[in-house]
Amino acid sequence: MKIEHNGTLMRIYVSQSQRRGHADVHRLIVEALAEAKISGAVAFLGIEGYGRYNYVSSANAVDAYVDLPILIEAVDDDDKIRGFIPKLESILDDGLVTLERLQTIFYRVSDVAD
Repeated sequence: MKIEHNGTLMRIYVSQSQRRGHADVHRLIVEALAEAKISGAVAFLGIEGYGRYNYVSSANAVDAYVDLPILIEAVDDDDKIRGFIPKLESILDDGLVTLERLQTIFYRVSDVAD
């Protein structure tokens, strides 16, 4: 079965070293997205990147301090994504968030229950 749907993609850019207390910020965000019942989310570990301070961090660096970028993507209806922003703001002190409209196409076996 093919299901087409319009939604919103939220991209959240953070760094690997970001913490809130003793917890990793990226993990807290993904857990909060799941708790908010956002349709789906994934966190990607980047191999190289830089942020606001223009310090390039790379997995190939021989530097003792490597702070790799993490990208979290979440997809759902626009109102659910925008409704999550206040929770995100309570977790995230430093980062970048982008939103973009998208069309999703799901391919599902019709006789399998969700």
